[in-house]
Amino acid sequence: MKSYLIIDIGTSSMRGILFDQEGNRLNKLQLKYHPTYHKDGGVEQDANTFYEYCEKICKNASNFARENDIEICALSMTAQRSSLIPVKNGKPTHSTIMWQDTRVNRLVSEYEAYNDFFIKKSGSPLNAVYLGSKISWLKHERPQIYENSEKMLNISSYLIYAMTGQYSMDTTYGSRTNIMNIKTLDWDDDLLKILEIDREKLPKLVAPGEIAGTITKEFAEQTGLVEGTPLISAGGDQQCAAMGEGLLNNDSVSINTGTGGYIIKNIDELPEILSDHLIYNVSSVPGKYILEIDLLACSSVLNWFIDNFYGDINGNYDQINKDIKSCYGKNINVTAIPYPKGKSVGTNDTRIRTAFTNIGLSTTKPDMLYSLMTSLFVEINDGINILRAYGPVSSVIIGGGLTNSKVMNQMQADAYNLTLHKSPVTESTSIGALISVLVNQGVYSTFQEARDNLVHGESQVYTPNANNISYQREFNNRKAQLYDVLKGTKAGFFKETKKTTTF
Repeated sequence: MKSYLIIDIGTSSMRGILFDQEGNRLNKLQLKYHPTYHKDGGVEQDANTFYEYCEKICKNASNFARENDIEICALSMTAQRSSLIPVKNGKPTHSTIMWQDTRVNRLVSEYEAYNDFFIKKSGSPLNAVYLGSKISWLKHERPQIYENSEKMLNISSYLIYAMTGQYSMDTTYGSRTNIMNIKTLDWDDDLLKILEIDREKLPKLVAPGEIAGTITKEFAEQTGLVEGTPLISAGGDQQCAAMGEGLLNNDSVSINTGTGGYIIKNIDELPEILSDHLIYNVSSVPGKYILEIDLLACSSVLNWFIDNFYGDINGNYDQINKDIKSCYGKNINVTAIPYPKGKSVGTNDTRIRTAFTNIGLSTTKPDMLYSLMTSLFVEINDGINILRAYGPVSSVIIGGGLTNSKVMNQMQADAYNLTLHKSPVTESTSIGALISVLVNQGVYSTFQEARDNLVHGESQVYTPNANNISYQREFNNRKAQLYDVLKGTKAGFFKETKKTTTF
């Protein structure tokens, strides 16, 4: 039997899944890790952990394949997109600077005058999450490490080198660096000059879905994989997740809700003038770009509310779902702002935190929960409205942690006034990477054919409830008015530091 190993590298775990060419899961190993959070805003992870876990996953898969007379024909990799690992001779010279690291914020603010130029060239304003700003920060704040390092890599590039001996990065990741020209798909000399980054310290750029290299003799001996097995870089995790969930055409939108929220739409060509409301990235689907809106604190406030008012979500999921159902279809007067709007949605007032208004003696905990959920979904709809300027949006594909409740899914359909499809895929990122490798290897001729054959089961479909759409719109108007009143004020939204008196 032929099989394909998919390595999916997330923020808190790495998964290795062995699939056959019909999408059946044959074997899985998931290993968890925890980044270290520092008081100065630094978020780091031992880079060696990524290699050690990758090696364990490959050993596990090759042992399973050998014991069951299975051939591993190729590997595919997808990963979180913007964490930095500086290396020399392929070995880390510093801990991984994770995508959440905020030490770079001050540097980004110093280059704010260049934002329009960065948008024009790279498809995004200079972004603290992206790789380019992290590399520049390292050069300024840790110059010895920068000078002693041969290459500046993300996690996937680091592991590709460890497995194949080739320094490469596919252009989906390149479009999350702020230093790749979004139109030429090459490192941009002007952007490198602004951030003072040396081109020779960057890996070569390749297209997603291409063979990044083949397994070396050394890595084969360490893991049991066959030397010469091709390794395909399938693209960044959000690009692969969108593809795995079915975002292959241009008139649908993919919404992935978890700790972070991502709204993605495919386009064939970049507009002549790029907007500061959107992030323009390369798609995992060849020849396409994606328009992306990042809501980085998507459900963090919701998680805070559940933790403090319900306790552990897993132990109280039925009660949470019951409380939301009890409010659905009613005119809940409580209004909430869910989180600071991001740059993509046009407002970045970090002084605004979650706010509830119109709380009376009759207000209940379910009322507040329902209000918070509604505010989250109408906020996402603001992002969908931005994407409508780039072509029709006829349906939405949903995925992520907020899609496990049917009533929440119905609330989304109402808020967006669109038909929703929840894919039966539970490992959408890995399925997206599997689609990429199977098309590359000629098992299927098109991405659509691959997905049609790999995804088993029917999608759940939710259509808007006309009786609830008007409530969603009225709620959004209330939320907008509340934001206008509170923005730019202190109004209790600053955490004051207690002053100590010395005698």
